[in-house]
Amino acid sequence: MCGGGAKKQQQQQAQAAAQAQEQSLALQREQMEVQRQQMEVQQAQYREQLAISNAPPPPAPNEGAMAAKSAIESVDAATGQSIRAGMGRRKLRTDVPQMSTLAIPGAA
Repeated sequence: MCGGGAKKQQQQQAQAAAQAQEQSLALQREQMEVQRQQMEVQQAQYREQLAISNAPPPPAPNEGAMAAKSAIESVDAATGQSIRAGMGRRKLRTDVPQMSTLAIPGAA
């Protein structure tokens, strides 16, 4: 009868070993999944950096921005007239459109 107890103990040890092995394999699968996700993130970052490095350079600055000019030297390209129309205080204002008369509807 002693032999029956030994077989039961061996079966329990075998089951415990099988469970430990399954847990170990599950842990390895989880670690592999985490590594796969990290590699995907790294590849995405690499592709982004590669796209940035292969992008065309930004446009050159405007030629007018290369050297400072006084307002008197600046000329409006559309009209060919100087941007500063005169020396009076009201003529130098840029926030108000220049109008000869006040246009109020209904007022004569």
